Amino acid sequence: MKDVKRRHAPYTKLKAYLNEIGMKQSQLAELLNKSKSAINQNLNGTGGDFTLSEVRIICTTLGISADEFFIEPNVSNTKPNKTA
Repeated sequence: MKDVKRRHAPYTKLKAYLNEIGMKQSQLAELLNKSKSAINQNLNGTGGDFTLSEVRIICTTLGISADEFFIEPNVSNTKPNKTA
């Protein structure tokens, strides 16, 4: 098995969401005016990270939260139950 060098954590939550809504990486590449290869590397953590302006475009277009998908992607957005 090949050892993959990652520059940052992969965006697994964003990848899953794109799959859920039926958006292909090529469509995201077109939206951000980038190559499909660059988008794949961004998503998998093997290349550079998304820029702040790219994050804004993604979040605005898809109606998602930067906090949930980019800053703390491993944290659920559900609130804990409060006990009396």
